[in-house]
Amino acid sequence: MILFYILVLTAPMPNHPVFEAPFAGLTVVKWLGIACCAYAFLRLLTCPRPPAFLKSHQTRFFLLLFGVATVSFFTLSDTKGLTFSPMFTYVSYVLLFFTTISVVNTYERLHRTLLAMIAGMALASLYVIREFQVSGGTDLRPGYVTGDSNYFAACAALVIPIALYFAKMKTSRLQQWFCGVSVVLMLLAFTVASSRGGLVGLCVVAAYMIVRSGRSRRAAMVTVALLLPMLVFLPASPLSRMLHPNYGDFLGAQIRRDFWSAGVDMVRKHPVTGIGLGNFTAQSFSTSPGAEGKHGMACNTFLEIAAELGILGFLAYCGVLGGALSSAGKLRSEGKRRDDTLLVYAGEAMQAGLLGFSAAAMFVSAEYQKPFWVIVALTATVTTLLAQHSPQESSGYNPLVMPRERCYATTKV
Repeated sequence: MILFYILVLTAPMPNHPVFEAPFAGLTVVKWLGIACCAYAFLRLLTCPRPPAFLKSHQTRFFLLLFGVATVSFFTLSDTKGLTFSPMFTYVSYVLLFFTTISVVNTYERLHRTLLAMIAGMALASLYVIREFQVSGGTDLRPGYVTGDSNYFAACAALVIPIALYFAKMKTSRLQQWFCGVSVVLMLLAFTVASSRGGLVGLCVVAAYMIVRSGRSRRAAMVTVALLLPMLVFLPASPLSRMLHPNYGDFLGAQIRRDFWSAGVDMVRKHPVTGIGLGNFTAQSFSTSPGAEGKHGMACNTFLEIAAELGILGFLAYCGVLGGALSSAGKLRSEGKRRDDTLLVYAGEAMQAGLLGFSAAAMFVSAEYQKPFWVIVALTATVTTLLAQHSPQESSGYNPLVMPRERCYATTKV
């Protein structure tokens, strides 16, 4: 199981020099994934009944999305100019769903997996801060290890609320300090990443937490209090780019509008089949002065999916997101019914993070970001977790007490 936690930890760092290093024909992280899949398969052999793989709506919609992407790849796709394989990425996420639903079958494992996600984002934040420091605080936006500054900001908006909620959970002091320090690191790295779309996503997170009553509202206010000085006094902050944009910011905004226009035109011309998986970059171009003929992504996750996979692919992706939000809400509601802080906080945090990520994804093509799919896969385990009905299981999980691992419960509520 420790290998699965390490795999989750690596999710925010697609260009890590160690985890992405080649080893025996594959990268280290791919070998980790293979080992985790093997472990998940062995667990299926030892448990009396398999988990409810297809019971969650997000899993069904994801398989529909995967099917649309597969057909599109083999009939329309031409991805020679891309530096990655979209189809291979989709296959890896199918395996991620299988592994996550198989192994995250107890509340303690859900808790530890979310802590591993916080640890991975905190480590990614250290890389971003270090890159900013080495650059001398110039206008060069850091984020190489994390893939891109905009990707990092979107994923930070996904994980920051989880760290915030867990920091105020009444559990071990070590966890509280770990999550508290992680929040500060993520907010500092988020600021120097200087992503305007990411700032929109984080504002959505704060708004969600403020709408919620009680401690979540106070946690949102603490976040704003920590973030506001960084936004105001650091010259590389996203707020500074919004209030005092330079020529590059103006040009970037215009190029983004060009790609949005191209994407809308693709959807209008190919509403059913789309233009093909991974084909957006090759078929898009900018007409802005200074960037004529420039190709790029849609800079909008929902638009790019609709353009490449058609309306059916777009609806399937929205179904994945809606199902994940619904499952997180069910976890929160069940936690309130059981008076279980972990379930309440985990459900609220994942809802806030998914909403923040989706808002940031309106300004960047983030459909292949692994942290998002890890959280979605975790929400798909809720059906199995809530079906646990033994006296020990229904009483809730105490993070201070790690009970013996159990196989999947077979009793339904």
